[in-house]
Amino acid sequence: MAFLVLPSMSWSATRRPGPVENFLARHITSNWIRHNADEQSNPFRPTPENLRAGQVDFDGHCSGCHGVTGNGENQIEADFYPPVAALTGDTQKWSDAELYFIIANGIRMTGMPGFGKKHDPKEIWGVILWVRHLAHLSPQEKAAIESRMRMMTEQHEKMMKTARPQQAE
Repeated sequence: MAFLVLPSMSWSATRRPGPVENFLARHITSNWIRHNADEQSNPFRPTPENLRAGQVDFDGHCSGCHGVTGNGENQIEADFYPPVAALTGDTQKWSDAELYFIIANGIRMTGMPGFGKKHDPKEIWGVILWVRHLAHLSPQEKAAIESRMRMMTEQHEKMMKTARPQQAE
């Protein structure tokens, strides 16, 4: 029966799935993560140096999808279903080991890639430190991050504008 119904469903990332599909996807994914993640804790403390290293890795690999402040507003302006996780919300409920498992392995068919094969565990733990910190950014930290991102965006747009050949009028 499912083989007859499933192909007729909309699998577009621009349409919201129904409540049953949402429930099943969340339930199966959450159980898979909890079943496979070990019990380890982050071996690194949130020192200024470790947080800075985590922020650099986060900015380079995660902020494009999760937003520079972890708010889930992706910078590639694309639709994702399930939506990109806001790292300052329910994601904070995952244990460090579960976050490590998600980052290292990714989650198939969600857009979340796995980083474990090409990144040192210390980098992943650093990102987790930064993700934990994102939920507690001071207004000054948030403003500084957003200001830095605006500057980078302006520089990028300026560079792209000069790199494009001028169109004939």
